[in-house]
Amino acid sequence: MAMLGKNILTRLWREPHSPIDAQSHFKEGVRLAEQGHFTEALVELKQAIRADPECADAQLEIGVIYQKMGRPNQAVKAYLSALEIRSDLVNAYKNLGVAYDTLGHFLKALKMYTKAIILDRNDPELRNDLGMSYFNMGSYADAIKAYHQALDIDPNNARARFCLGLVYLDLNDKEKALEEQSNLEELNEQELAFQLLDKIQREFRQAS
Repeated sequence: MAMLGKNILTRLWREPHSPIDAQSHFKEGVRLAEQGHFTEALVELKQAIRADPECADAQLEIGVIYQKMGRPNQAVKAYLSALEIRSDLVNAYKNLGVAYDTLGHFLKALKMYTKAIILDRNDPELRNDLGMSYFNMGSYADAIKAYHQALDIDPNNARARFCLGLVYLDLNDKEKALEEQSNLEELNEQELAFQLLDKIQREFRQAS
């Protein structure tokens, strides 16, 4: 009887749809991805999904890897698969927005960022992402609103300041663009301040 119990335990341990095996493959996939070994990482992560089809984190990580590999269409499929398993994954919505932005599907991106914000209202970067989609669409007033919302959450958010500067630059508002450049200097974000100043000088030099 004891031998029978041991055989059952051994069979369960080797069960192909084992969450234990899935986690092992998932962790190895993440480790390989962090080292830049994307092809090998994908193999491990897909093995994790075969071991546990409900492993949403593996689908999410696959999407991240595809995005880093410059394959946004495949990233979208992976993120959607993750959300089919778990509909509360903030990063899946956020990353879907980024992928859609890359593909030029700005309305879809806006929808994804909005869903992410509903799940996490305290992340200023989600507001920045939302602002970038509005900016890409040429909806400058909405972009400005989104960036100011990011600053309401984090007054020292350098990305929001830099992006506001870009919006004002597109609007040919040199004074406000320079104001954001000054704000970046006050935040000791010298590199971003220099980049924005360079863009301002180039833009208005060409205009003159």
